[in-house]
Amino acid sequence: MSSPEQFLPIDSLKKEFLAAIKSHATLLVSAQPGAGKSTRLPLWLLEKGTGLSGKVYLLQPRRVAVKNIAQYLAEQLGEGVGQRVGYRIRNEAKVSSHTQLEVVTEGVLVRMMQEDPELLGTSIVILDEFHERSLQTDLAYALARDIQQGLRDDLTLVIMSATLSISQLQQAIPDAYYLFSEGRSFPVEVSYSPANNMNRWRDHALQVIKQQINETDSSILVFLPSSNDIRFLHQALEQQAIDVFSLFGYLSIDQQMAAIKAPEVGQRKLVLATNIAETSLTIDGINLVIDSGLENIAVYDEGILANKLVQRQISKSSAIQRAGRAGRTAPGTCIRLYSEALFERATQHNGLAIEQSDVVPIVLEAARWGVSSLSEMPFIDLPKEMIEQQAWQTLHELKMVDDNQRLTVQGERGATIPCHPRFAHMILAAEQLEQSQQVEGLVELACVVTSLLEAKDIFSVEQARDNSDLVMRLHVLLKNWHQGRYQQITKQAEKLAGMFDRQIKITQIRVEHTGVLLAFAYPERVAKKRKNQAEYLTASGKGLSISNDDPILDHEWLVAAHVSKQRTILKARLVATVELEQLIDWQVVTLEEKLLVNYDEIKQAITSKAITSLGAIVVSDKPIKIALNDAQLSEMWLTTIRQQGIHWLNWQEKDKQLLARWRWLNRWQNQLDFPDVCEEKLLASLEQWLAPFLLGATSKKTLDSIDLSQALLTLLSYAQQQQLDQAAPVSYRGATGRKCPINYSDEQHPIVSLPVHELYGCSVGPSVGEQQAPILLTLEMLSPAQRPVQVTKDLAGFWCGSYAQVQKDMKSRYPKHYWPDDPANSPPRKPR
Repeated sequence: MSSPEQFLPIDSLKKEFLAAIKSHATLLVSAQPGAGKSTRLPLWLLEKGTGLSGKVYLLQPRRVAVKNIAQYLAEQLGEGVGQRVGYRIRNEAKVSSHTQLEVVTEGVLVRMMQEDPELLGTSIVILDEFHERSLQTDLAYALARDIQQGLRDDLTLVIMSATLSISQLQQAIPDAYYLFSEGRSFPVEVSYSPANNMNRWRDHALQVIKQQINETDSSILVFLPSSNDIRFLHQALEQQAIDVFSLFGYLSIDQQMAAIKAPEVGQRKLVLATNIAETSLTIDGINLVIDSGLENIAVYDEGILANKLVQRQISKSSAIQRAGRAGRTAPGTCIRLYSEALFERATQHNGLAIEQSDVVPIVLEAARWGVSSLSEMPFIDLPKEMIEQQAWQTLHELKMVDDNQRLTVQGERGATIPCHPRFAHMILAAEQLEQSQQVEGLVELACVVTSLLEAKDIFSVEQARDNSDLVMRLHVLLKNWHQGRYQQITKQAEKLAGMFDRQIKITQIRVEHTGVLLAFAYPERVAKKRKNQAEYLTASGKGLSISNDDPILDHEWLVAAHVSKQRTILKARLVATVELEQLIDWQVVTLEEKLLVNYDEIKQAITSKAITSLGAIVVSDKPIKIALNDAQLSEMWLTTIRQQGIHWLNWQEKDKQLLARWRWLNRWQNQLDFPDVCEEKLLASLEQWLAPFLLGATSKKTLDSIDLSQALLTLLSYAQQQQLDQAAPVSYRGATGRKCPINYSDEQHPIVSLPVHELYGCSVGPSVGEQQAPILLTLEMLSPAQRPVQVTKDLAGFWCGSYAQVQKDMKSRYPKHYWPDDPANSPPRKPR
């Protein structure tokens, strides 16, 4: 091994680290930026005397970082890549029988552990840049930790992370031996240059970049939220006196490597990057960072059962990481294109991917591992229980797990296909369709569609605005097969096809079957156009809108692959047309036929229909005549009443009064133990009190004729009915023999209205309720004109008090009526 030319801070831990790996199963290495953990520590393990007999795997979260670090480590050994140091990424590997250290991506490591659950021949697994906590990183840790705890107690795990998130990791892995290294960085001067109008931040960014190109001689790294923003600025800056490079995930490895390569002597470069350049990549020669303060992240949306891209303000930790890129090799400068106040208000850390992303892929990996819940594996964090259950349900609908959440044969095959489980299901379905329908090339088409959908939309934002046609994009891709920016997509498609021993021949790709294949991946997004609208109804019951200028709008049926959420409906981004007949003939969907018997509001009667549906989509709706027996009619009426509510019944005044008396009695005389007749209880007990009276009811008119009081009283025994009449009588009989109705709508004291003359001779007002606990009625005393003159429960107090004023007023108005001076001792009289 050639000796490194300069000392790095991590070197001070070498002796302690090499001793720790012999005595501890898990090590947690925390190192500040510039410490050299990724480039020094792995090489220590290749030195003689370490006692390691097996291979070392170094995990890196990004493909370009894998190749870059492997190349650097090999150079330190004075060797080429593929000798003692090699790498393995998706679709590419450079290793040999002499390779002792393999740098790999998370997905590669996960696949290796799934295929070899003991990791035989492996001594150490190093999980680098662990603080990024992608879904695959968390899964790789859970698998490796499970292997270590259950099968390989001699397997060593080394987790390397930035200091920003180390405390949580220490709590989650208490048995880990902890090492900390200072970093090596130079001071970075931070300034703020916010845009006056954040809606035009790209124009502001362009001005700042041009200014720095002209005023400094620095190489510049610009952090932008998306590849669209990068393309916009790249095009606008092409004529500047500086080499411009783009850096984002969908670029080819060669393009990414060119972006991080040091500029030629005497030259400088401008790199426009997404957050891919925050931590795991070092771009030589950069000492000026311009930070937009924005990022695009994938966030799971329960409404669409998939990830959606959300642009948001970055966290403080991300802002600090970005600024630090300017001080890796010399003092630098960071210009933030937002205000200092916005930085101070930012959250401290980024959210965890496992808590905010689509977890269907890792749930399938868990099922492949042999568990039926993520909680059965040593994950550091778990998604919300409801999100995980939705993922299991999706896999069940894709026939990849059974009712017990165990992997099916379909799931076993699907889990080995390097794409989202939805697309794996589509590819496997295409294979079966080729045999059942005698149609060739479906697997190849499915592989091309998968690769196209897993990549960024090949149409620009402007092109895609009014064009969601996936087939049109397929034509563009096939026309430009293996050319320019389409190479990554075509390479992945050919890799997928190769797994099925197929070769893609673009002249034989039958794109007319795209929609029917897509329905296997997104069965809930098969959609039918609504009448006279630019909107469709999906099988899941959600609305799906299409741009009015989209040519796809002429088609009755389609399948949506990519959607976004707009208020209460979905917005189609990528769709393919399909014919219902083909979906049925190819057995992609199963139509449900059922008899719908319900209440027709217009006809005000029970009607019958034969319904054929695809999920929530009604394919056909035909009225039919069937003879319902009394039990069926009764059931339909009860269902309708529960849907409409108890008030839908024809409640007469006497029925309402019965309920009021009953409810009042239950409230104030509950020792009588009467049934509860609140609205909720009445609906729940319809079978008991109303069903017997529904015999022969065929229309709302018949239903309205039912005596509801008679029906309600069937809930009471004869004795209880007697108690009801005694404790809560319908009326009060006055001294003159006149019956005055009692109103029980008052929650506490029922009210009776009667002429003042009827109460002469009474010192105490009438009462209701049980004799042991009577409750006085509220008296609404009326004038001869039947207008209230007093409302009281204290009759004696009224006679002694305000009656005198009432007497005076009444004598002047009604002189022919009797207004005694001593009403409490005067005989009652009927009104004249």
